[in-house]
Parts: sequence; C-alpha cells; structure tokens
Amino acid sequence: MEKQNVLIIGVAACICVAIIVTLFLATAHPAGEGTPGPENTDADRWKTITDMRGVEVTVPDDPQRVVTISRSLIDTTMYIFGVEDRIVGGSIYEKPIIKGTYVWNGTDYTVNTWIGKILNPELDRLTNVGGFGGPYGPPNVETIAGLNPDLVILRDLGEQEENTGRFLNQLESAGVPVVVLKYPSCYEHPSVDTMYEEIRVLGAVFGKEDRAEEIVETIHSRVTSIHDRTQDIPPAEQKRVLYFGAPTYAKDKGGAGYAFGSGTTEVGMMEDVVHVRSAYTESGRNMISAEQLLALDPDVIILSTWSGYHPPRQLYEDTQYDTIQDLRALKEGEVYALAATPCKSERLEFPINMMIMAKAVYPDRCADVDLETWIREYIVELYDTDEATTDSIVDALMLEYLEIV
Repeated sequence: MEKQNVLIIGVAACICVAIIVTLFLATAHPAGEGTPGPENTDADRWKTITDMRGVEVTVPDDPQRVVTISRSLIDTTMYIFGVEDRIVGGSIYEKPIIKGTYVWNGTDYTVNTWIGKILNPELDRLTNVGGFGGPYGPPNVETIAGLNPDLVILRDLGEQEENTGRFLNQLESAGVPVVVLKYPSCYEHPSVDTMYEEIRVLGAVFGKEDRAEEIVETIHSRVTSIHDRTQDIPPAEQKRVLYFGAPTYAKDKGGAGYAFGSGTTEVGMMEDVVHVRSAYTESGRNMISAEQLLALDPDVIILSTWSGYHPPRQLYEDTQYDTIQDLRALKEGEVYALAATPCKSERLEFPINMMIMAKAVYPDRCADVDLETWIREYIVELYDTDEATTDSIVDALMLEYLEIV
C-alpha cells in the first residue's frame, strides 16, 4: 500500500512538471536576431521581420498585445491599419495638459491634444512604459513585462544610443521580441524616405503591406507637390530660414531660444522638400543668445511648438524678446509658426508643416493653395475621418495663429 502511494505521488509530480513546462513553452516569446519560435509552436503562427537595424526578428504572425515606444507614428499607423485596439502600453503622457497652463497676452496657447488621441481616445487609458525623450520617464522593462506583450515596437530617436542598446538587450534577454524603427535623425542625412521605410516595416509586422503602400503614396504625393513647387529656385536665391524653438524658460537660461542646425530632422526636411537654406549651420540643436541670433540675421524665422504654442505675435510683442527687436525678420514681419501639436513634427502629418513652411517662405509659389482646405483633404485621405473628427484635428493645429496670408 505504501509503495502504491509513493507511485501515485510520483506520477502526479511528473504530470505537474509536464504541465508547467508545457505552459512555459506555450507562453514563451521568441526574440533576438534570427531566433526561432518555440519548437512546439506551429510555424505559421510566427514570421520573420527584418527591422531597420537590419536585424531579423521572429514575431507573432498576428500580434495581439503590442507595446509602442515613442509616440505618434506607430499608433497612428496602427489606427489606419485598424489594429489600434492591440496597443496595451506605450509612451503615454499620464497627466493630461490642463487648459490655461500657457497663456500669453490674454490668449490661451496651451497645446492640449495629440492627433493620435483624437483618433483613438483609448490611448489616454493605457499604461505608460516610458520612452527615450519627452515627459514619460525612462523605459521600464518590468512595467513592459507586466503587460505580457507579444511584441514591442521601438522607434529609436538616435539620441540615447547607449541607453537604447542596454534597454534592447534587457528586453530580448527577457524573451520579448522587439522590432526597431529608426527615426530620421538616426541617419547622417535625415530624409523622408526613411519614414516610408518605417511605415512599410509596420505593414510587414501586421500583415498590412498593401495598406502601408497606400499610406506611403498619400504622404509622398503631398511631399512631391511641395518639392516640385520650389525645386527650380537656385541655391543663391533660396531663403535663409532659422528653424527656432522659443520655450518660455530660455531667458532664464541666458539664451533667446534653440536653433536647429545640420543633422536635425527638421532642417534636413525643410532643405530637401521646401528648398531653403538653414540660417544656422552648426551641428545639432543648441541654445543661442540674442547676440548670436542677431548675427545670424535670417530672412525668415519658423517657430516650432515648444513649452506651449508660440505664435509669431510673441516674438513681435513680448518683452522677453526686447533684445532681438532689431532683427530684420521681425521688422519685416517674416516670423511664422508651424501647426500646434505637442510632439515632434515627424509624424504621419509632417507634410502639413512642410506646406505651412512653403506657403510662409515662398507665398508666390503657393498662392493657389488654400491652407485649411489642403490640410483637411490630406487628413481625410490619410485617416478616412468623418467631418467631426476632421474638425477636431484642424482645431488642434491652431491654424488661426500661423500669421500666413
């Protein structure tokens, strides 16, 4: 009887171990360069994607739980694919911006809405996992693991190479497959072409290759239209443009604002698409003094969203900018703002800012373009939005403050 009990206990223990191993294998995630999926998993449940590192990553054939790191391009592309409900976490700003946090001269210029959140309000309710840049905190591997994702998609901004590499190693060691996209500034010469590649990689991940090509064509048609309007302007006649960030705290740090120079995505795109010359030729994005700004003497100043939306009126009228009132661009009224959105311009909507810039810098070349109509048509073609959603997106862009006739 005693031997029989021992035998029963032993058999039960073996069954328990077998169940545990089976469950582990069933839930294991393939990861890493060329790493195959679990041996007991049907081959058609997995596929190999070559990401923008040139790394072959084995991913689920139909990912269901996706973490997206670095906002906007990934989630809005997933929205167009119709798979936005599969996002379980990402670079999500957890504290909604409150109206009235940036008021200047009696007008509220607070940027309140991401276009991605207009399209998919559920983003606000997702878990923030951090990100490389922005108000999200550093990426947290434990938080990501707790979401039990079957895929992580990271858009590498190229600004924290060592930290990004360490993070990828941690994720892949944990058995989580990671597909990496490369932001334009990861390359020596930033180009819109790499953004098309990002969209195509996402199409391969979700089995939406045809839809990805439609997105690329929609964007490319607008970029080409802008490019063709200005491509015949001789270099010597191209306007010298300063792409400028004017955060409210710049004066406290002893500067007038941030100048964008060579190697930045913003300058690369405006030079290649709009055909202007950057007035600031130093490398990177740097704080400059009022004296440096006066010495640059740009033909045109383009203001980006930074620490709130900054209308051209601010540079013309705010006492913070008293020291630069002798700038020719200010005296001639050649200061313009881009559309108001609280994250980098290089999203699916970036042609909007390219057209805004082209119409501001070369108004004679774009005289036939009604800016709001052009923008509305682009949004509807890109996102297939209804009238109410299109209105919400246009309102978020704050076009009324651009100072463009």
